[in-house]
Amino acid sequence: MIKHTFTISILTLLLPACTGITYHINPEASRSPNPDPILEQIDAIIYEKMIQHQIPGLSIGIVSGGATYYTNGYGVRNMDSEEAVSDQSIFHTASISKLFTAHAIMNLVENGTLQLDNRVSKLLPNIQSEDARFSQITIAHLLSHTSGLPDISNYHWSRNNQSDDALKQYILSQNFKLKSEPGQSYRYSNLGYNLLGYIIQQVTEMAFEDYIRSSILEPLQMHDSDFRYFRIDESLRTSPHSQNGISGNIYLRSHYPYTREHAPSSTLNASSKELCQWMSLVLDELNKPEGNRIFHQMTQPSSELIDYVGLGFQLYEVEGNRAIGHYGGDKGFRSYLVMLPERQLGLCLLTNCDYNEDFREEILHSIIRVLLPTDSQE
Repeated sequence: MIKHTFTISILTLLLPACTGITYHINPEASRSPNPDPILEQIDAIIYEKMIQHQIPGLSIGIVSGGATYYTNGYGVRNMDSEEAVSDQSIFHTASISKLFTAHAIMNLVENGTLQLDNRVSKLLPNIQSEDARFSQITIAHLLSHTSGLPDISNYHWSRNNQSDDALKQYILSQNFKLKSEPGQSYRYSNLGYNLLGYIIQQVTEMAFEDYIRSSILEPLQMHDSDFRYFRIDESLRTSPHSQNGISGNIYLRSHYPYTREHAPSSTLNASSKELCQWMSLVLDELNKPEGNRIFHQMTQPSSELIDYVGLGFQLYEVEGNRAIGHYGGDKGFRSYLVMLPERQLGLCLLTNCDYNEDFREEILHSIIRVLLPTDSQE
């Protein structure tokens, strides 16, 4: 499969308004037709949606047949600087982070360090909880959002905590109270994934981010990606944008969504190019009869309660095909990673805005419709 990589900048700015800057996207300003008709269709879909939804910057990555098929960057990293997005630009991926935290946990299950039925209270005896039900929570409950723990109400992104002890201090400062019995209901919980990160930190005796880097990112040559924003090369960073609800103007947010205590649930910073490396690994292993069994386990329904959540993965149906992946969203960023294992197809979309978020499905599902007929003929 030939790999195609392009960088396209298509945004032009008008004069500043009182509450922000109004974007006008001119797809003809710097666009050259793509000589490949399939890629031209993909570009056309993205141009149209960027205009419709006023998206400052966007990057996509597509994996097909076990290899990177297409990566591209569109628009700008920052509306003030107008620096172009490329396939190497780094975005806050938000909850796509959970896929990597779950992958790390499952690696530790595979090598015997952990078991899915390990009780969290036994692994972390210093945890504070006056709720007797906390002692029933297992690793499997945390992975599948069935622990009964609540979600986080305020991330305090402006803190930008970079301390090596941030995750430990955060977890040990909590008095964990459950909303429901473990294993009895689905309740999405970022707090549960931060607990998983602290478990990784405790059993490996490494910083959570260091373990992810050494066990997953570096082996896949994801050298630019990191859960620590302060480690990201400034030349690759993108900036968060929001939209004024009254004027409709786009504005640059004052804080990047990063504080280290929420790393396991939310702070993977990555590019579409490097996420293709991870998608290729997952699809390749799922396609092998003797492949790594952890991915098979992660991509099956995790309990009888729900059929749309695995261990880390969200489970979908896209265009009549089984699909796996995760959505992501925090202040200033939206993302979507989706894979169709039986089609050996994976796509990721990263953007530096947090409004009109339906564009994620509109773009990637439209691209899937373009690619599926081609795949079926191969």
